[in-house]
Amino acid sequence: MVLKDNFKKEGDFLFRYRSYLPLVVIPFFVLCLLSFPQNLLLPRIQMQEVFFLNVFVGTGAELNFAYNTPLVICVLIVGLLGQFVRILVAGYVPRDTSGRNTKAQKAEVLNTTGMYSLCRNPLYLGNFLMMLSPVLLLGNWLFVLCFTLAFWLYYERIIYAEESFLTQKFGDAYVQWAQNTPAFVPSFRNYTKSTLGFSMRSMLKREYHSLFGLATSLFLIHWIISAYVLWDFVIVFEPIISAFFVLSAIIYLLMLVLVKTTKFFEVEGR
Repeated sequence: MVLKDNFKKEGDFLFRYRSYLPLVVIPFFVLCLLSFPQNLLLPRIQMQEVFFLNVFVGTGAELNFAYNTPLVICVLIVGLLGQFVRILVAGYVPRDTSGRNTKAQKAEVLNTTGMYSLCRNPLYLGNFLMMLSPVLLLGNWLFVLCFTLAFWLYYERIIYAEESFLTQKFGDAYVQWAQNTPAFVPSFRNYTKSTLGFSMRSMLKREYHSLFGLATSLFLIHWIISAYVLWDFVIVFEPIISAFFVLSAIIYLLMLVLVKTTKFFEVEGR
């Protein structure tokens, strides 16, 4: 098989199962957790150095543990930046584009304005930042580098398959746009305002899942790390991550009920 045809075949497969295949990173997460030190929790730090939590384990022996607050804040900024990128895409795109379809490639129109004038794959840029966020929470730079490389190799195939489809469907219009627009790293040189107005309802309907997914992944990883560090599954809840998770869960449940029971978030043409 010609290499480009192989890329296309692999890209179509990865595109179809892109919601599930990233779960293969979990064994590497466990390996990283067991093999390398984590710095979400910093043990035995003096009170004057950083805020600490007193945790009583087993016989009552007192241990002082502190969360690495700058790391937590950095992680949230990266994750929410990725969510913001996805919001800017979801709020402007028309129906049947930039969706969650998995069975086959689909695009009724070619998006070339708004975020799509900055880079050709803004949703994948947002995905990268949102997936990078919980990886950063491990506090292991080797794992961060390995994840970044794996993400690039994974989505490179998907992007190749998508571009083959779009080239066939839109021809020279797509080729000309692609030549002037970077694939992944945004450039403001050719920014073009979106032809559609921002739709808050369309954005909320498209993105309430991803916000809850980000909050859940951060909460679970911080829970696992704290249990592993402290042993005996004594959990130390980091207040910022815990509050973010609770708030996101409330938003998710409200949106889930409203989307399932009302048509308020149905927007014509979106």
